[in-house]
Amino acid sequence: MESRGVSERAALLALIGGNEDRLTPGIVLRELIAACQRDRAHSAPLRVVVLSTASGEPDLLWSQYEPAFRALGATPTWLDPRDREAAGAADALEAVRTADLLFMTGGDQERLLDVIGDTPLHALIRERHRAGTLAVAGTSAGASALGAHMPVGDLNEQFAGPPQALHRALGLMPALVIDQHFAQRKRHARLLQLVSLDPRRLGVGLDEDTALLIQPGIGARVVGSGAVTLIDGARVSDRRDPAPGATDATVVALENLAFYLLPAGTSLQFEEPAAPPHLQRLLQALASTQALGD
Repeated sequence: MESRGVSERAALLALIGGNEDRLTPGIVLRELIAACQRDRAHSAPLRVVVLSTASGEPDLLWSQYEPAFRALGATPTWLDPRDREAAGAADALEAVRTADLLFMTGGDQERLLDVIGDTPLHALIRERHRAGTLAVAGTSAGASALGAHMPVGDLNEQFAGPPQALHRALGLMPALVIDQHFAQRKRHARLLQLVSLDPRRLGVGLDEDTALLIQPGIGARVVGSGAVTLIDGARVSDRRDPAPGATDATVVALENLAFYLLPAGTSLQFEEPAAPPHLQRLLQALASTQALGD
C-alpha cells in the first residue's frame, strides 16, 4: 500500500462503543480531539458538529457533549434534523460543510438511517470524509451506522430459522460491519450472525468507553477502558445439520472463523511489511474506504 499525503487520503474515523465518559471528559473524547488536532495544519479551535438524530433525548445529549467538547478546547455546534427534508436544508449542509469533526451520538441507528440515508447531508458527509477534510466519529448507534451493514433491534439473534435481512448503513467504512456495547451486552452472537450473512465484511465489536481510531493510509489504535473484538469470516464455512435424536433442532457450525482481541493500547500500522499473513486481511479491511460491491 503506497503512502499518501494528508490531502490524498480519507480523514480520521472514530468508532466508539458507547457510554464514553463525557462528564470529566474521559480518555476517549480527549484522544479523539487530540487525533483530530494532529491531522490539521493550523491550531484554531476544532469545529465539532454534534449530530443527535439517532437519539430520542437529543437535548440531554447536547447538554453533556457541549460542555465536554468546550472543555477540550473545541467549538461545538448542535445539528438535529428529524426528517429527510431537514437533512437537506441549507443550514444543515452549511454546518457540515464548515465542520472539522462530525460526531454522531447514540440512540437508534435505524432512525439515523431513515432520516439522513441517501440525502444531500449523507452525500456531503461521505464526500468531505473521503477528501480528507472532515473527521467522523460515531458512538453506539452512531458507530454501527458507519459500516456497510448494521445490526438492528436489541435481541441476540440465533442462527436457527431463515436468514435475517441485512440492513444497509451509511457505508463510510464499507469493509466493516460494526456492533457496540459489545462485551457489556454480550453481543457476540449478533455480530457472528452478521458476519455469517456477509463474510466479506470484517466484524468489529466495540466495548463501552472504548474507541477504535482509524487513520486511512496510516494505521489504527484502540483507546479507552475496554477492548475491540474483530471477527474475520473470509474463510468461514457454515454447516447446519439435524441434531441427533431431536426432530426440530439444528446444529450450526461456523468453521474457520478468525477472532482478534485488541485491548486498549493496541496500535496497528497499515503499511507494516513484517505483519504476519493472518493479519493482512484485518489490516486491509480497516484501511479500506472502497466499496466492495453489493
